[in-house]
Amino acid sequence: RIAETIIELDDSSIVELFEEMEPQKAADVLQEMNSDDISYVLRLLPEELKDKITQYIGDKDLSAVEELLHYPDDSAGAMMNTEYIALNVRTTVKEATKLIHKAADVELVYYLYVVDDEGRLVGVLSLRQLITNPPDKTLADIMISDIISVQDHTDKEDAARLVAKYDLLALPVVDEQRHIMGIITFDDVMDVIREEATEEIYRMAGASQEAFDYGESTITNAKARLPWLIVTLVGELMSGFIITFFQGKIVDFLVISAFMPVIMAMGGNVGSQSSTIIIRNIALGNIDNKRAAVPVVWREMKTGFLMGIVSAVPVTLILPLFGGGQRTGLIVGVSLFCAMGFAAFVGAHVPLVLMRLNVDPAVASGPFISTFNDITGLTIYFSVAIAMVSLLG
Repeated sequence: RIAETIIELDDSSIVELFEEMEPQKAADVLQEMNSDDISYVLRLLPEELKDKITQYIGDKDLSAVEELLHYPDDSAGAMMNTEYIALNVRTTVKEATKLIHKAADVELVYYLYVVDDEGRLVGVLSLRQLITNPPDKTLADIMISDIISVQDHTDKEDAARLVAKYDLLALPVVDEQRHIMGIITFDDVMDVIREEATEEIYRMAGASQEAFDYGESTITNAKARLPWLIVTLVGELMSGFIITFFQGKIVDFLVISAFMPVIMAMGGNVGSQSSTIIIRNIALGNIDNKRAAVPVVWREMKTGFLMGIVSAVPVTLILPLFGGGQRTGLIVGVSLFCAMGFAAFVGAHVPLVLMRLNVDPAVASGPFISTFNDITGLTIYFSVAIAMVSLLG
């Protein structure tokens, strides 16, 4: 029961629980787990504690786990389960059925993997395919040879996307010679997807996971979250300097300045929307370095300008009715149109530039996009105001 439950705890609780256990008791618990879960737990533990516990783990379990521990933490090999069913290509349906009956320790038997005499993966079939075929047929006759697999050193997030894309219950992991090494099951993929989504949310907030960890000290949390807030502070100070710069250049400055929040808010929202859409498509693999960025940015700009027109027209018409003056309504409307179109360009362009520089595009969201659009939005607003005041008189 402990083995089934403990893997559902958060990482810090797992470490704390194993530190309180006697090494032999901890080893007993680990040996009730699947190989991928054992590997996961051992990676969390301090080296000294790990050495004490592994002394009590059987040689068979330990050899399988040590093989997994050699893989990098973020690789498909590190998260694979070495308990699977792989049968020779010449095995008959009847023989395969008998072998499945003996496979009590295997986590997932929905898929049967078919290998050649050298252990290379050559096919796969479902349990349903097996039981609905005559007993004298060989697996070679009924297997699917077009196999979706992943190499053991592939990034685990790429493996997770494959499972999600093809709705698989398990994904075979192979080495460079296509020898089957293990399988990645759907429950492990869900953990990876959840972790990835959590990381993206933290990055979009301009912080790290440590910043949201309630077990960390106040100073640690502040240090993790402060850098992006400093960026925001500098950006907003620049916005203040821009307002001061234009203050003496516009006659009706007080009237114009009343509508600054409208320009800043709309531009910031459009920029955040565009960056979120682009980052999401990058995460799903719909956009990569090989695909042209120009059509994507152009589409977002067109969307931004379209939304700008829809927002600007009623503002231009409504403001004069509330004493804003026709000229003020026109200035705010034109500025809103330009600011929203440019914000869409910035929001779409920055993540693509960061991707080409091999920087995580998620860092472009949140504080950076909003602050940058505040600066450019105000510059556009006051520049349009100066131009239109001199034009309209």
